[in-house]
Amino acid sequence: MLARQMTIRRAISFLAALLALVSFMFPSPDRAIRQGTLEFTIGSYSMDEPRFEAAYPSGGPIGGLTLSSALASNFNIYLDIQYYSRQGQLTFSREETKFYMVPIDLGVRYIFALGPLLPYVGGGLDFYLYYEDNAIGTVLNSTNGYHVTAGTYLRFGQDVPVMINLRAKYTWAKAEQDATQIQLGGFEYCLGLVFTY
Repeated sequence: MLARQMTIRRAISFLAALLALVSFMFPSPDRAIRQGTLEFTIGSYSMDEPRFEAAYPSGGPIGGLTLSSALASNFNIYLDIQYYSRQGQLTFSREETKFYMVPIDLGVRYIFALGPLLPYVGGGLDFYLYYEDNAIGTVLNSTNGYHVTAGTYLRFGQDVPVMINLRAKYTWAKAEQDATQIQLGGFEYCLGLVFTY
């Protein structure tokens, strides 16, 4: 547990240092996003856990809602709430099993103002709420994790309040069930419809 906390602290410290360095290397006279965004996203999520893929089809759709707000310069804080579900079969009995997960992310990103493209890098902390139901039993639990993300906004004009978001994210989130560690984190890529304010 202590080793995991140290790893999370190192990752957050590294990301904070990277974002600070980037903001000084690429200063922008204009804010990329004036105040904030409301984003609707849909994409694909692949859990990085071989035991999960033995019972459930690999990958699957994930959708969600993101709220963001400008902090200072081109730094942006965001809250991301998503929903992911899969149906599969138990490995031996082939009975039906269902899995539901609600990842909640809180993070900071730096957005580069490059004309119609607004690329960004960032990262933050995650809270995963998950539920699994099958003939063996029912599990309702949660775990914490962290993530890194990168992507770009495509804007249609300086005064147009609608953009497209293309995002990739990798999450590390380990849960423990019956003394067995399960990696709920994985790779995600999304397409988002963005409204700026």
